[in-house]
Amino acid sequence: MRLNYPRTFLLSLAFCGLQVLFAVYNAYMPILLQAGRPDFDQATPIAGGFGLSALLTGFVMSLENLAAIMILPFIGALSDGTASRLGRRKPFLIFGVPITALSFAALPLLLGQPLWLFMLAALVFIIFIDVIRTPIIALMPDITPSEQRSQANGVVNLMGGVGAVLAFVIGGALFRTSTTGPFFFGALALIVGCFIVVAFLRVPSSRDLAQPPGGLIGRVRAALTSSEQSALGELRLISRESDRSTLLLLGAIFCVFLTYGALTVFFTSFATDSLGVPRGTESQLLTYFALSIVVLALPAGILGARIGRRRTMLIGMLVMGLALAGIGLSANLLLIRVLLVIAGAGWSMIGVNALPMVLDSAPTDGVDKLGLYTGIYFIATQFADVFGPTLVGLFIDLGGREYRLMFVYVIIALAIAAVLMWRVRSGEARVGGLETRIGDTAPSDAAL
Repeated sequence: MRLNYPRTFLLSLAFCGLQVLFAVYNAYMPILLQAGRPDFDQATPIAGGFGLSALLTGFVMSLENLAAIMILPFIGALSDGTASRLGRRKPFLIFGVPITALSFAALPLLLGQPLWLFMLAALVFIIFIDVIRTPIIALMPDITPSEQRSQANGVVNLMGGVGAVLAFVIGGALFRTSTTGPFFFGALALIVGCFIVVAFLRVPSSRDLAQPPGGLIGRVRAALTSSEQSALGELRLISRESDRSTLLLLGAIFCVFLTYGALTVFFTSFATDSLGVPRGTESQLLTYFALSIVVLALPAGILGARIGRRRTMLIGMLVMGLALAGIGLSANLLLIRVLLVIAGAGWSMIGVNALPMVLDSAPTDGVDKLGLYTGIYFIATQFADVFGPTLVGLFIDLGGREYRLMFVYVIIALAIAAVLMWRVRSGEARVGGLETRIGDTAPSDAAL
């Protein structure tokens, strides 16, 4: 059976819009928070910034991820049990996308206002972006068989890369003349991408799902407390695995996202402060990283299906680590652009195959837990994004505000990720409902 590419491209439009928004947020929110600090050098200063330290900026940037740890698995489990003629995920988009977009667009309008008011708008954005994120991601496994999920996630990541490129190129051009431009663009991209998916993507109706007693309140209670539907209950089961493969996989994903979070949150500050690039150019440097993901996301999915997801991820960790080490030692913008392309290639091999590995670590009857396991995947990524920016910010502050120190941090994180991934034995594609474990020549007894 071949992957339905047109349908997969259609569903990935929502992820594309989501990535535009996240790329803008990660690129410009740290600059808005640090602008106005005497030692934060800017070729084109921004009026109304809040002058926060790198440590406090990292903490603020981690708040979204801290909220995500609590919200994403719950929303994933709740959406798994949502009965609707629109399917399990679309109702969350209809409710959450307008609030997310409006609160995001409000952020630059609050520059120069009290910090508490700016943070209130940020908090609304943080909550509602997490209401829509798991349902957007869970649409892919909802309509894609196990053996096609690496290729499908390649398409989704390709479109996510397109979103990041649009954010860095168009957002960077807009940011030269207006702090509001990139944020308005991100809000519009999210609305358009999600509207197209809600209007045109066909998904199975979920009206026939068995519902717990108590209606919506019963579903919420089950998503929070049921041993079969809650993330905590599932994590208890994962911790009892004999070889701990799923826990090792989640640990490896945690470590690689420490790297990704550091790069996306503080690279623009590194470019502004250490490389001295002018306003608007700092985010456009990351275009080379994002464009590489666009070009190589689909090949990375195909490679994961051909040689195995684990092996592909290990190669990606090596490639990305070497490229980031080179960036940390260089001041040559041309060389840095080339190395960002190579780092993007490494990230494609990691990011495209990570989610399918987690989904296929679920029980063989786990089709009704796809949202839950998507949420569990996000537990690992968001814990990384909670601790990552704060730790990097602390590194930078303790090192005399030297932004190059983040590259030492990311190489250590990637090395630990590779050690953990080496020991993983599950998460490869299932064919006919059976999982082939790494090192086995036939499906494991547990899968049978």
